[in-house]
Amino acid sequence: MTNQFYLGWDIGGTKSAAIVGTPGGQIVARIPWPSQAQRGPEAMIADFLNAASKLRQDYLITAVGVAVGGPLNGDQGIVLGPPNLPGWDNIPLRQRLTHALKLPVQVAHDAAACALAEHLWGAARGVNHLAYLTCGTGFGAGLILGGKVYLGAGGLNPEIGHLQLRPDGPVAFGVRGSAEAYCSAQALAGLACWLHPNRFAHQPPTPADIAALAAAADPDAVQILLTSAQAVGDICALLSDLLRLEMIVIGSLAAYLGNPWLNQVRSRLAEKSLDGGYLCRVVPAGLADRLQDCSALAVAASGQAHDVNPDGTSCAGPGPHQE
Repeated sequence: MTNQFYLGWDIGGTKSAAIVGTPGGQIVARIPWPSQAQRGPEAMIADFLNAASKLRQDYLITAVGVAVGGPLNGDQGIVLGPPNLPGWDNIPLRQRLTHALKLPVQVAHDAAACALAEHLWGAARGVNHLAYLTCGTGFGAGLILGGKVYLGAGGLNPEIGHLQLRPDGPVAFGVRGSAEAYCSAQALAGLACWLHPNRFAHQPPTPADIAALAAAADPDAVQILLTSAQAVGDICALLSDLLRLEMIVIGSLAAYLGNPWLNQVRSRLAEKSLDGGYLCRVVPAGLADRLQDCSALAVAASGQAHDVNPDGTSCAGPGPHQE
């Protein structure tokens, strides 16, 4: 048993949750609620602090982690206006929570947080050079390089969704043929309408529709999923060659579509990468439906949180609870 627990906040545009877990990634308590993001940051922060107050009655919390969509300055914990969170413009979230909770707090991009959770407790445990690709509602990437979360200039997480992957195709991020338009789960409907407008444009299919049709060997659906898998495989080859990764962990689509789709991604990586994909494994997320909750806990557990001054502000330097 442990007397040390981490508190996590998983912030989404639709739903949020406060989570308590152990340093080993075991979830022991959880309070979910609808985000109602249109209310803005003040109401959402108040919701979390209320949940945190309840959870602290039963658990000794030693550090806090927050996973939230970007853009954000991960070094300073400032949220910079995620498109799914109206009003979250230049919100100094780490400072706000540190002052309110009098605990070490770290804020991370949700893709980076998922990469960290898989590195600590999931499929990439012990792997020091990896990428996590969300392949969910959107398409984002989190990087672990040298065993640490990689952040770029300004504390910004790498963004890959806006990259123009193809000269033609559906539009996402305002870019025709962008990576997000090909590689996210939400992109499947757009690919269906673009590849087969006469069949699907009047009533775009859901990912479940496309998966069911492909399972029944429908040739149009098979083509849609192959197009998706090849695009994700191209991104994997790019990252593998550029960063010399050991592993790429793939989120939602890998779990939802299973090995047939994932094997097509692996085949494309082998075809397009310089070394044939020999050094880089492509695997589904090991934490499955626990990943979002564990991602927030992983941020708290990462050792990147900061000490707290008596006035509630953060000190520079690593926190005292480094794993």
